Amino acid sequence: SVFRMVSLVAACGLLLQPTARRPSPLRRFLSPVLEAPAPLASLLDLADEYDAFLLDQFGVIHDGKTAYEGAVDAVCELQRRGKKIVIISNSSRRKSDTLARLRSMGFGPCEGDGASDVPPISVVTSGDLVWEGLSAAAAAPFADLGLRCTVFGNGEDDEEYVRTCGRVAVPVAEADFVLARGLFTILGTGPDLLRQPFSPYSADAEEEALRAALAARPGGLPLVVANPDTVRPDGKDSPMPGLLAARYEAMGATDIRPVGKPHPLIYEACRAQLAIAGIDAAGARVAAVGDSLHHDVLGASQNGVDSVFICGGVHYRELEVPQAAAVPPAADKLAALLATFASEHGGCTPTHALAGFRL
Repeated sequence: SVFRMVSLVAACGLLLQPTARRPSPLRRFLSPVLEAPAPLASLLDLADEYDAFLLDQFGVIHDGKTAYEGAVDAVCELQRRGKKIVIISNSSRRKSDTLARLRSMGFGPCEGDGASDVPPISVVTSGDLVWEGLSAAAAAPFADLGLRCTVFGNGEDDEEYVRTCGRVAVPVAEADFVLARGLFTILGTGPDLLRQPFSPYSADAEEEALRAALAARPGGLPLVVANPDTVRPDGKDSPMPGLLAARYEAMGATDIRPVGKPHPLIYEACRAQLAIAGIDAAGARVAAVGDSLHHDVLGASQNGVDSVFICGGVHYRELEVPQAAAVPPAADKLAALLATFASEHGGCTPTHALAGFRL
Protein backbone atom coordinates (compact mmCIF):
# COMPACT_ATOMS: atom_id res chain seq x y z
CA SER A 1 0.00 0.00 0.00
CA VAL A 2 0.97 3.65 -0.26
CA PHE A 3 1.17 3.91 3.52
CA ARG A 4 3.46 0.92 3.94
CA MET A 5 5.78 1.82 1.07
CA VAL A 6 6.14 5.48 1.96
CA SER A 7 7.20 4.52 5.46
CA LEU A 8 10.35 3.00 3.97
CA VAL A 9 11.60 6.35 2.68
CA ALA A 10 15.31 6.94 3.21
CA ALA A 11 16.23 10.09 5.13
CA CYS A 12 18.70 11.23 2.46
CA GLY A 13 15.90 11.87 -0.04
CA LEU A 14 13.89 9.51 -2.17
CA LEU A 15 12.80 8.45 -5.58
CA LEU A 16 9.24 7.18 -5.52
CA GLN A 17 8.89 4.74 -8.38
CA PRO A 18 5.47 4.22 -9.91
CA THR A 19 4.54 0.88 -11.44
CA ALA A 20 5.59 2.17 -14.87
CA ARG A 21 9.11 3.54 -14.59
CA ARG A 22 8.89 5.73 -17.68
CA PRO A 23 7.24 9.13 -17.18
CA SER A 24 3.71 9.14 -18.53
CA PRO A 25 2.60 11.27 -21.51
CA LEU A 26 0.38 14.24 -20.80
CA ARG A 27 -3.05 12.87 -19.94
CA ARG A 28 -5.36 13.15 -16.96
CA PHE A 29 -4.66 10.60 -14.24
CA LEU A 30 -3.89 10.15 -10.56
CA SER A 31 -0.42 8.93 -9.66
CA PRO A 32 -0.30 5.14 -9.47
CA VAL A 33 0.24 3.19 -6.28
CA LEU A 34 3.91 3.01 -5.41
CA GLU A 35 5.90 -0.17 -5.48
CA ALA A 36 9.24 0.76 -3.94
CA PRO A 37 11.23 3.86 -3.13
CA ALA A 38 14.93 4.26 -3.80
CA PRO A 39 17.33 6.98 -2.63
CA LEU A 40 17.51 10.16 -4.70
CA ALA A 41 20.43 12.29 -3.62
CA SER A 42 20.51 14.87 -6.40
CA LEU A 43 18.46 16.51 -9.11
CA LEU A 44 20.94 14.93 -11.52
CA ASP A 45 19.52 11.51 -10.65
CA LEU A 46 16.40 12.31 -12.66
CA ALA A 47 17.50 15.12 -14.99
CA ASP A 48 17.86 12.99 -18.08
CA GLU A 49 14.61 11.12 -17.57
CA TYR A 50 12.68 14.17 -18.75
CA ASP A 51 12.55 16.46 -21.77
CA ALA A 52 11.03 19.40 -19.91
CA PHE A 53 10.43 20.68 -16.39
CA LEU A 54 7.51 22.79 -15.18
CA LEU A 55 9.22 24.62 -12.36
CA ASP A 56 7.55 26.40 -9.46
CA GLN A 57 9.43 29.49 -8.33
CA PHE A 58 8.58 30.76 -4.81
CA GLY A 59 9.76 28.25 -2.21
CA VAL A 60 11.69 26.19 -4.77
CA ILE A 61 14.29 28.37 -6.51
CA HIS A 62 13.96 31.69 -4.64
CA ASP A 63 12.16 33.52 -1.84
CA GLY A 64 10.98 36.42 -3.96
CA LYS A 65 14.16 38.43 -3.54
CA THR A 66 17.11 36.05 -3.39
CA ALA A 67 17.87 32.82 -5.22
CA TYR A 68 18.26 29.79 -2.97
CA GLU A 69 21.70 28.27 -2.65
CA GLY A 70 22.44 26.06 -5.64
CA ALA A 71 19.22 26.92 -7.52
CA VAL A 72 20.84 28.99 -10.27
CA ASP A 73 23.40 26.26 -10.90
CA ALA A 74 20.67 23.61 -11.00
CA VAL A 75 18.59 25.52 -13.53
CA CYS A 76 21.65 26.27 -15.66
CA GLU A 77 22.65 22.61 -15.68
CA LEU A 78 19.20 21.55 -16.88
CA GLN A 79 19.39 24.14 -19.65
CA ARG A 80 22.89 22.98 -20.56
CA ARG A 81 21.48 19.47 -20.96
CA GLY A 82 18.90 20.80 -23.39
CA LYS A 83 15.92 20.62 -21.04
CA LYS A 84 13.09 23.06 -21.60
CA ILE A 85 12.11 24.89 -18.41
CA VAL A 86 8.74 26.56 -18.00
CA ILE A 87 8.19 28.49 -14.79
CA ILE A 88 4.65 27.65 -13.64
CA SER A 89 3.57 30.03 -10.93
CA ASN A 90 0.46 31.06 -9.03
CA SER A 91 1.72 34.63 -8.99
CA SER A 92 -1.11 37.08 -9.61
CA ARG A 93 1.26 39.38 -11.53
CA ARG A 94 2.05 39.51 -15.23
CA LYS A 95 4.87 37.26 -16.40
CA SER A 96 7.08 40.29 -17.14
CA ASP A 97 7.45 40.71 -13.38
CA THR A 98 8.66 37.13 -13.01
CA LEU A 99 11.09 37.44 -15.93
CA ALA A 100 12.62 40.60 -14.46
CA ARG A 101 12.89 38.93 -11.06
CA LEU A 102 14.58 35.83 -12.50
CA ARG A 103 17.10 37.86 -14.48
CA SER A 104 17.97 39.96 -11.43
CA MET A 105 18.80 36.80 -9.49
CA GLY A 106 21.05 35.36 -12.18
CA PHE A 107 18.68 32.90 -13.86
CA GLY A 108 18.73 32.74 -17.64
CA PRO A 109 18.76 32.98 -20.51
CA CYS A 110 15.03 33.66 -20.49
CA GLU A 111 12.51 34.15 -23.26
CA GLY A 112 13.12 37.45 -25.00
CA ASP A 113 16.87 37.46 -24.29
CA GLY A 114 17.83 36.78 -27.90
CA ALA A 115 19.62 33.85 -29.51
CA SER A 116 21.07 31.24 -27.16
CA ASP A 117 22.79 27.87 -27.30
CA VAL A 118 20.44 26.50 -24.63
CA PRO A 119 16.63 26.47 -24.34
CA PRO A 120 15.49 29.74 -22.75
CA ILE A 121 13.33 29.78 -19.64
CA SER A 122 9.66 30.46 -20.38
CA VAL A 123 7.14 31.74 -17.85
CA VAL A 124 3.45 31.06 -17.25
CA THR A 125 1.75 32.82 -14.33
CA SER A 126 -1.86 32.60 -13.24
CA GLY A 127 -1.96 36.40 -13.12
CA ASP A 128 -0.92 36.61 -16.76
CA LEU A 129 -3.56 34.05 -17.76
CA VAL A 130 -6.26 36.05 -15.99
CA TRP A 131 -5.09 39.31 -17.61
CA GLU A 132 -5.02 37.71 -21.06
CA GLY A 133 -8.39 36.06 -20.48
CA LEU A 134 -10.05 39.27 -19.35
CA SER A 135 -8.48 41.19 -22.24
CA ALA A 136 -9.75 38.76 -24.88
CA ALA A 137 -13.05 37.93 -23.15
CA ALA A 138 -13.42 35.11 -25.66
CA ALA A 139 -13.33 31.88 -23.69
CA ALA A 140 -14.26 30.37 -20.34
CA PRO A 141 -13.97 31.30 -17.56
CA PHE A 142 -13.82 34.93 -18.75
CA ALA A 143 -16.19 35.30 -21.71
CA ASP A 144 -19.37 35.98 -19.71
CA LEU A 145 -17.90 38.48 -17.24
CA GLY A 146 -18.87 42.14 -17.37
CA LEU A 147 -16.61 45.17 -17.43
CA ARG A 148 -16.95 46.29 -13.79
CA CYS A 149 -15.16 44.57 -10.94
CA THR A 150 -14.15 44.94 -7.32
CA VAL A 151 -10.56 43.84 -6.81
CA PHE A 152 -8.89 42.31 -3.78
CA GLY A 153 -5.41 43.42 -4.71
CA ASN A 154 -1.71 43.26 -3.93
CA GLY A 155 -1.63 47.03 -3.44
CA GLU A 156 0.96 47.75 -6.11
CA ASP A 157 -0.04 47.22 -9.74
CA ASP A 158 -3.80 46.61 -9.38
CA GLU A 159 -4.96 49.84 -11.06
CA GLU A 160 -2.74 49.31 -14.11
CA TYR A 161 -3.64 45.61 -14.27
CA VAL A 162 -7.38 46.32 -14.31
CA ARG A 163 -7.17 49.27 -16.69
CA THR A 164 -4.95 47.58 -19.27
CA CYS A 165 -7.16 44.49 -19.51
CA GLY A 166 -10.16 46.68 -20.25
CA ARG A 167 -11.96 46.56 -16.92
CA VAL A 168 -13.10 49.23 -14.46
CA ALA A 169 -12.80 49.01 -10.67
CA VAL A 170 -16.06 49.88 -8.88
CA PRO A 171 -17.74 49.29 -5.49
CA VAL A 172 -19.28 45.85 -5.00
CA ALA A 173 -22.81 47.23 -5.40
CA GLU A 174 -21.94 48.20 -8.99
CA ALA A 175 -19.70 45.23 -9.85
CA ASP A 176 -20.29 42.46 -12.37
CA PHE A 177 -17.69 40.23 -10.74
CA VAL A 178 -15.00 40.13 -8.06
CA LEU A 179 -11.30 39.59 -8.80
CA ALA A 180 -8.94 38.25 -6.12
CA ARG A 181 -5.23 38.99 -6.75
CA GLY A 182 -4.04 39.54 -3.18
CA LEU A 183 -5.28 40.61 0.21
CA PHE A 184 -3.58 43.93 0.87
CA THR A 185 -6.05 46.44 -0.57
CA ILE A 186 -9.56 46.46 -2.02
CA LEU A 187 -9.67 48.38 -5.29
CA GLY A 188 -12.98 50.08 -6.08
CA THR A 189 -13.90 50.76 -2.47
CA GLY A 190 -11.79 53.86 -1.75
CA PRO A 191 -13.15 57.29 -0.82
CA ASP A 192 -12.41 58.70 -4.29
CA LEU A 193 -12.31 56.40 -7.33
CA LEU A 194 -10.07 58.88 -9.16
CA ARG A 195 -7.65 60.01 -6.46
CA GLN A 196 -7.81 57.14 -3.95
CA PRO A 197 -9.68 54.22 -5.51
CA PHE A 198 -8.67 51.62 -2.94
CA SER A 199 -9.10 51.02 0.76
CA PRO A 200 -6.87 48.94 3.05
CA TYR A 201 -7.70 45.27 3.39
CA SER A 202 -9.10 43.98 6.65
CA ALA A 203 -11.00 40.86 7.61
CA ASP A 204 -14.09 42.95 8.38
CA ALA A 205 -13.87 44.73 5.02
CA GLU A 206 -13.52 41.39 3.27
CA GLU A 207 -16.59 39.97 4.96
CA GLU A 208 -18.64 43.05 4.14
CA ALA A 209 -17.59 42.95 0.49
CA LEU A 210 -18.20 39.22 0.12
CA ARG A 211 -21.62 39.40 1.74
CA ALA A 212 -22.55 42.21 -0.65
CA ALA A 213 -21.28 40.13 -3.58
CA LEU A 214 -23.27 37.14 -2.37
CA ALA A 215 -26.45 39.21 -2.10
CA ALA A 216 -26.07 40.69 -5.59
CA ARG A 217 -27.51 37.62 -7.37
CA PRO A 218 -28.38 33.98 -6.63
CA GLY A 219 -25.12 32.18 -5.91
CA GLY A 220 -23.26 35.47 -5.64
CA LEU A 221 -21.18 37.47 -8.10
CA PRO A 222 -18.54 35.44 -9.96
CA LEU A 223 -15.21 35.37 -8.13
CA VAL A 224 -12.13 35.08 -10.34
CA VAL A 225 -9.14 33.93 -8.28
CA ALA A 226 -5.83 34.91 -9.87
CA ASN A 227 -3.82 33.20 -7.12
CA PRO A 228 -5.50 30.12 -5.61
CA ASP A 229 -2.74 29.57 -3.04
CA THR A 230 -3.82 29.20 0.58
CA VAL A 231 -0.38 29.40 2.20
CA ARG A 232 2.39 31.92 1.59
CA PRO A 233 5.58 30.37 0.18
CA ASP A 234 7.60 31.93 3.03
CA GLY A 235 5.33 30.31 5.60
CA LYS A 236 4.26 33.63 7.10
CA ASP A 237 0.76 33.91 8.48
CA SER A 238 -0.90 36.35 6.10
CA PRO A 239 -4.16 36.14 4.15
CA MET A 240 -4.14 34.51 0.71
CA PRO A 241 -6.68 34.69 -2.13
CA GLY A 242 -7.30 30.96 -2.02
CA LEU A 243 -8.56 31.30 1.55
CA LEU A 244 -10.81 34.18 0.54
CA ALA A 245 -12.33 31.90 -2.10
CA ALA A 246 -12.92 29.21 0.51
CA ARG A 247 -14.65 31.71 2.80
CA TYR A 248 -16.85 32.98 -0.03
CA GLU A 249 -17.83 29.42 -0.87
CA ALA A 250 -18.60 28.72 2.79
CA MET A 251 -21.01 31.69 2.73
CA GLY A 252 -22.93 29.96 -0.06
CA ALA A 253 -21.29 31.31 -3.22
CA THR A 254 -21.45 28.93 -6.18
CA ASP A 255 -19.58 30.75 -8.98
CA ILE A 256 -15.90 30.62 -8.04
CA ARG A 257 -13.37 30.52 -10.88
CA PRO A 258 -9.82 29.71 -9.77
CA VAL A 259 -6.98 30.10 -12.26
CA GLY A 260 -3.62 28.49 -11.51
CA LYS A 261 -2.32 25.29 -9.98
CA PRO A 262 -3.86 22.74 -9.52
CA HIS A 263 -6.48 23.74 -12.13
CA PRO A 264 -6.24 22.81 -15.84
CA LEU A 265 -5.89 26.20 -17.59
CA ILE A 266 -2.33 26.86 -16.41
CA TYR A 267 -1.19 23.40 -17.54
CA GLU A 268 -2.77 24.00 -20.96
CA ALA A 269 -0.71 27.20 -21.17
CA CYS A 270 2.44 25.25 -20.29
CA ARG A 271 1.68 22.75 -23.06
CA ALA A 272 1.47 25.69 -25.44
CA GLN A 273 4.92 26.86 -24.32
CA LEU A 274 6.31 23.37 -24.89
CA ALA A 275 4.81 23.34 -28.37
CA ILE A 276 6.48 26.69 -29.16
CA ALA A 277 9.77 25.07 -28.13
CA GLY A 278 9.12 22.21 -30.54
CA ILE A 279 8.21 19.69 -27.85
CA ASP A 280 5.22 17.47 -28.58
CA ALA A 281 3.36 17.62 -25.28
CA ALA A 282 1.33 14.51 -26.06
CA GLY A 283 4.39 12.27 -25.93
CA ALA A 284 6.93 14.35 -24.06
CA ARG A 285 8.51 13.33 -20.78
CA VAL A 286 7.51 16.15 -18.45
CA ALA A 287 7.94 16.65 -14.70
CA ALA A 288 6.52 19.42 -12.53
CA VAL A 289 8.73 20.55 -9.65
CA GLY A 290 7.15 22.22 -6.63
CA ASP A 291 6.92 22.46 -2.87
CA SER A 292 3.13 22.28 -2.40
CA LEU A 293 1.40 18.92 -2.29
CA HIS A 294 -1.99 20.58 -2.76
CA HIS A 295 -1.00 22.70 -5.76
CA ASP A 296 2.14 21.32 -7.43
CA VAL A 297 1.83 17.59 -6.79
CA LEU A 298 -1.94 17.37 -7.07
CA GLY A 299 -1.99 19.65 -10.11
CA ALA A 300 0.67 17.61 -11.86
CA SER A 301 -1.16 14.38 -11.11
CA GLN A 302 -4.53 15.64 -12.29
CA ASN A 303 -3.01 17.00 -15.49
CA GLY A 304 -0.94 13.98 -16.48
CA VAL A 305 2.51 15.14 -15.40
CA ASP A 306 5.06 13.46 -13.14
CA SER A 307 5.99 15.47 -10.04
CA VAL A 308 9.07 16.27 -7.98
CA PHE A 309 8.18 17.31 -4.42
CA ILE A 310 10.61 19.75 -2.76
CA CYS A 311 10.57 19.06 0.98
CA GLY A 312 12.01 22.35 2.23
CA GLY A 313 9.14 24.54 1.00
CA VAL A 314 5.67 25.25 2.39
CA HIS A 315 5.58 21.92 4.24
CA TYR A 316 8.83 22.56 6.11
CA ARG A 317 7.11 22.89 9.48
CA GLU A 318 5.28 19.58 9.11
CA LEU A 319 8.53 17.92 8.07
CA GLU A 320 10.49 19.73 10.82
CA VAL A 321 13.28 20.88 8.50
CA PRO A 322 14.79 24.36 7.94
CA GLN A 323 13.11 26.18 5.11
CA ALA A 324 15.03 26.21 1.80
CA ALA A 325 18.06 24.56 3.38
CA ALA A 326 17.90 21.24 1.47
CA VAL A 327 18.02 19.29 4.74
CA PRO A 328 16.47 15.82 4.31
CA PRO A 329 13.47 15.23 6.57
CA ALA A 330 13.22 12.28 8.90
CA ALA A 331 11.82 9.26 7.07
CA ASP A 332 8.85 8.89 9.41
CA LYS A 333 7.89 12.58 9.08
CA LEU A 334 7.93 12.43 5.29
CA ALA A 335 6.11 9.11 5.28
CA ALA A 336 3.36 10.44 7.52
CA LEU A 337 2.89 13.60 5.43
CA LEU A 338 2.71 11.74 2.12
CA ALA A 339 0.47 9.01 3.51
CA THR A 340 -2.00 11.51 4.93
CA PHE A 341 -2.08 13.45 1.68
CA ALA A 342 -2.57 10.27 -0.35
CA SER A 343 -5.45 9.15 1.88
CA GLU A 344 -7.22 12.48 1.32
CA HIS A 345 -6.58 12.75 -2.42
CA GLY A 346 -7.34 9.40 -4.00
CA GLY A 347 -3.88 7.93 -3.57
CA CYS A 348 -2.09 10.87 -5.17
CA THR A 349 1.62 10.90 -4.34
CA PRO A 350 4.69 12.62 -5.79
CA THR A 351 6.71 10.68 -8.35
CA HIS A 352 9.95 11.91 -6.83
CA ALA A 353 11.05 13.92 -3.82
CA LEU A 354 14.12 16.04 -3.06
CA ALA A 355 15.18 17.87 0.07
CA GLY A 356 15.92 20.94 -2.05
CA PHE A 357 16.25 21.97 -5.68
CA ARG A 358 19.96 21.68 -6.21
CA LEU A 359 22.53 19.45 -7.86
